[in-house]
Amino acid sequence: MTDKVIEAINSGTLTADNLTHETLREKYKRQPYEYGPEALSRGRGIFDDTDQLDQYLYSYGKMGNEQWEKQFEFSMIDGDTTIIDYGCGQGLSFLNLVCRWSHDDDKTWQDYLKSVILIEPSQIALNRAQAIAQLKFPDATIRTIHKKLEELDNNDLLFDTNKVMIHIFSQVLDIPLADEFDLLGFFETITSTIGTHYIHVVSHEVDGMNNQTNVLKLYKHIASKHVHTELSLDDLGLKTDLKEPEKVRRTATNMALNTFNIPRNDKNYTAMFACIKTI
Repeated sequence: MTDKVIEAINSGTLTADNLTHETLREKYKRQPYEYGPEALSRGRGIFDDTDQLDQYLYSYGKMGNEQWEKQFEFSMIDGDTTIIDYGCGQGLSFLNLVCRWSHDDDKTWQDYLKSVILIEPSQIALNRAQAIAQLKFPDATIRTIHKKLEELDNNDLLFDTNKVMIHIFSQVLDIPLADEFDLLGFFETITSTIGTHYIHVVSHEVDGMNNQTNVLKLYKHIASKHVHTELSLDDLGLKTDLKEPEKVRRTATNMALNTFNIPRNDKNYTAMFACIKTI
């Protein structure tokens, strides 16, 4: 089955100006399945056809958009920016970020965004997310990685040294990860590039499951290892000889953990934010 979203982008019906998180859901949500949540494995499945993508917009798109209303209010700093969306699905969280959050000055995302990295195990979802990202930012480099979080290797996690890197984990860390997956080592790897890293996590609580463990584990790790006050250059142990390798040091300059409820579906959510400066 053809993807109606990609067709609309190719025909010019969808444009960079009229495509938002809201229009994606309102125009392309469908209910092809009698029991939608079951067909989507409660929203946690790896989809293999566009019916499932459209059903997700119908069953979970409103919830996904509402989550971004309740997270945090802040503006991005200026500078060349990379967005990395882990488990990006069809691009709904990416759209929420670029449509809802602005900057301190009069510039737009188009002025700052240099590259987008989309990571997703569903090829059909990745295709739609890529088309959306290319439409919104035709001058940016769009890179896709067709893998699960646990399958990523060091080559996948080599990012351009831009001033700002924004890492999105939307409905990803609440899904059970492989036992051998080192979440904290993974975090150290993705924040090792010199620059400013924004970490955004949103997760919904599932009744009867302790599925917030990874979110809290990551928050505690950052707080215990990377929060430094009154740090001098001497404390960093930086090398003065340029021939010697630079020592990477991370400092968490801003952190927040937010729990909230969405009255419409009476569900509880957890959101985490951290700003990490790596030098």
